[in-house]
Amino acid sequence: MSARSQLFPVWFEIARHAHRAPSPHNTQPYRLKIINLREAEVVFLPRRGLYVADPLGRFTWLTAGVFIEICSIAAHWLAFELEVIYDLTPMYANGDVETPQTIARLRLVPKDRPVDDLDPKLVLQRQTSRLPYDGTVCPPEVIGDLKAEGRRHNHEFETRIDAEAIRWVIELNKQALFHDLDDEGQRTELTKWLRFDQREEDLMNDGLSARCLTFNGPLLRSFFTHHKFWTMPGIRNVVGAVYGSTMKGIGTIGWLRGRYVTIEDWVTAGKVMIRLWLMLTRHGYYWHPYGSVITSEKARLNMIEYLSLPDEAGGERMVWLLLRMGRSAKPPVSKRLPLEEIVLCSC
Repeated sequence: MSARSQLFPVWFEIARHAHRAPSPHNTQPYRLKIINLREAEVVFLPRRGLYVADPLGRFTWLTAGVFIEICSIAAHWLAFELEVIYDLTPMYANGDVETPQTIARLRLVPKDRPVDDLDPKLVLQRQTSRLPYDGTVCPPEVIGDLKAEGRRHNHEFETRIDAEAIRWVIELNKQALFHDLDDEGQRTELTKWLRFDQREEDLMNDGLSARCLTFNGPLLRSFFTHHKFWTMPGIRNVVGAVYGSTMKGIGTIGWLRGRYVTIEDWVTAGKVMIRLWLMLTRHGYYWHPYGSVITSEKARLNMIEYLSLPDEAGGERMVWLLLRMGRSAKPPVSKRLPLEEIVLCSC
């Protein structure tokens, strides 16, 4: 145990869980900066943001909500309430993608006993499974739990289990993914976070690995470095078929919708998302978000029309998460930065 962790055992226990917070492309953009025994800050590193694909930071703020909610769950288990004061200054102000930004100040408030909440062990167990699923349909009682938790935070969780809708959504996601990759700026940004072989994974300890994506590394590298070739008519179908092979056995698709207009809304969405994800983990199921459908406005609107969802009312009822859920073999574990890089100390 390091000297810092001995000085601040509560914060380091909280950080041990925050260290496992999911983030887009596994960029791991947040740091926990310890101020003293009771106070800390959450710091955003813009270089680890997605300022091309997500210039408003909508999904990076969502990730902040995930990170801080995990801190809160861990604090509750340790008999502390976590008070949070946010600084909702927009990300990438004046095009600055270098200067670290403090987005929240945290304060631990001691309690007489642990605060009733989700078990933080679920944070360590949670994984994204991009493997083929085994066809299991999530049972009504599990979906009921997720619906109730969503409503508690003024968001609606809904599902479909019919094969036709599942096939349609899989195809929509595939087309949206290809559309994103046809954009040179987004493709260049994503390439920065791809780890094509074990050596790159071991060196960087972050990003999306071919291993976890269940893609052949050389093929994935070729697809990004020789994109024009792989998107030629006919040849593009090869990549589509490889990707499609990982989407077998889906028994349930789900989505979350609710207010998604302001930075505060995006942070709240992250809190809702991770709580539902952990609850699903507790029941022994995985999920895998379909991010490309949400970030592509055309694809998202097509989905809303196909599924006959209510009008989004200018973002008041926006569909901000689409996913597949079910059971699979145990997925590979993504590499993460050392805990010591996630925890900063100003004292």
